[in-house]
Amino acid sequence: MKKWIKIPFLYRQRFILGYIFLLLVFAGLLSFLPSIAPGGISSEEMQSVVTSQKVDRNFITNGQVIDLPYRVIQKAIINVFGLTLYTIKLPSIIIAVLTALFLILLLNRWFKSDVAIIGSILTTLSVAFLFLAGFGTPSIMYVFWLAVIIWLGSKIIGNEHTHPLLVISFATCVALSLYTPHMIYIALGIAIAGITHKDMRASLKQIKVYQLILSISIFAILIAPLVISGVFNSSVPVRLIFTESINTYIDNISNSFAPFFSFISAYNSVYLAPLFGLATVSLIIIGALASMGKLFTTRNTIVSLLIIYSIIVAGFNPNAAISIIIPIAILTTAGIESIIQKWHSLFPENPYAHIIGALPIVVIVLFIIYSDLSHFIFGYHYTPSVANNFNNDITLISENLKSGTVLIMADTHKDHDFYKLLEAKNNLTIMSQVPERNDLPIASLGEPLKDEKLELKQIITSPKRLNSARLYIYEKITTEKQGS
Repeated sequence: MKKWIKIPFLYRQRFILGYIFLLLVFAGLLSFLPSIAPGGISSEEMQSVVTSQKVDRNFITNGQVIDLPYRVIQKAIINVFGLTLYTIKLPSIIIAVLTALFLILLLNRWFKSDVAIIGSILTTLSVAFLFLAGFGTPSIMYVFWLAVIIWLGSKIIGNEHTHPLLVISFATCVALSLYTPHMIYIALGIAIAGITHKDMRASLKQIKVYQLILSISIFAILIAPLVISGVFNSSVPVRLIFTESINTYIDNISNSFAPFFSFISAYNSVYLAPLFGLATVSLIIIGALASMGKLFTTRNTIVSLLIIYSIIVAGFNPNAAISIIIPIAILTTAGIESIIQKWHSLFPENPYAHIIGALPIVVIVLFIIYSDLSHFIFGYHYTPSVANNFNNDITLISENLKSGTVLIMADTHKDHDFYKLLEAKNNLTIMSQVPERNDLPIASLGEPLKDEKLELKQIITSPKRLNSARLYIYEKITTEKQGS
């Protein structure tokens, strides 16, 4: 009797169990993938760490409000767990898991559960999303804020009995998203839609006065540091709204999207080319064609506006181009939905045909996942123009340098500030010249030292670099050794 009770229960909860399994698989992948692919950190990630560590009590007057939510999380994690390859990426990993959750909820709002779970799998296990999840910069925030804001908005619009927590959460997320450059355009779009769109106007009328006052108050409090910082630092509003240089606007758009759909050549970029495989692009095209007949529905209007937004802000900031993941996720899911509906329409009354028709879709999904994971893992090892943008020097240093080692590095080195942070977090000393003392272990990074008083003891190599000799370890030649 118990077996008969358990089986129907599992069947009814199959989609919830499927989503939980997907999140567990995704979280499991993220727990070890950063050490495999890219297997190192980029200059952008090093700069992100330096910027995050500079955030202090005077962040408002110092203009340190740009990407503040991410900066605070990254600084807190590094201060607690130390400066390692993994802690640099951990903020993005945490936010990516949350983004995956809200993306699943969003797709489930607009598609049937069986279609939404397929779209969620293809998106969260795609090259683009896996890269963002392991990239220790605030780039992930574009996708996170869009997924959260759109999902919350979809829960509020058309709901006659909106829970107060949803309204407050929506106001909170919109306010915090303004700390991310160019997200102000999304906030303006929401404001304009709230005034002009009849469904949104009707939804606003359903919100109780106390909810509205509370939400506006929270919104005002959260953006107050941003506004005050903009008064003290004129560069803050410029960086949040436009860019410090408009001369490269068109080139930025071209360069930022070039790796996304390039099937011929790789680019000198942190992004693999293509970020979206041919099978995924085919589903996107099918989804776009299927959506043409429903162009003015809420879902397709949002997709169109998000694509326009991604193109516009990519000209200001190439990193913002990655926000196109959200409309691509929706179009990919729409493509899956169109294929399933087309097959079901051929055999509307035959459940066995529906099951048989699901098999090719399963095969396609498994093929896309395998292709994306293979491309992601091996691409960062065997594509020189991409792999050279990453290095695992921080790991080599922590594994091979003894406590108290002096690491020789010129003050003009492009990553000097990052290694000075490493000096503070680890028992190292960064110096521009070889010290006079003879009892200190000495090392250099990237280039050998030319000093007659030093004897080369060991060369540490890295498979991540074309110039594989990365770390040179020396010993001072003492007077006794010179005499002998």
